[in-house]
Amino acid sequence: MMTARELLEKAEELRRNARFGEAINFFRAAASAPDATEEIKKKSLASVELMQEINGFVNTDLMNP
Repeated sequence: MMTARELLEKAEELRRNARFGEAINFFRAAASAPDATEEIKKKSLASVELMQEINGFVNTDLMNP
């Protein structure tokens, strides 16, 4: 079983490689791991929120020329 720190590192690697769905799963796993520190929880959940915001972004100006 991976530690919270290892899960976080794997998630960051996946994010750097643009594998966002998998990265989100690893960030969530890191946040809920039994050995997760407050720092790991905050960083993981903030990363998930940011990726979801970026993936859901729609530029309405480009849709209505």
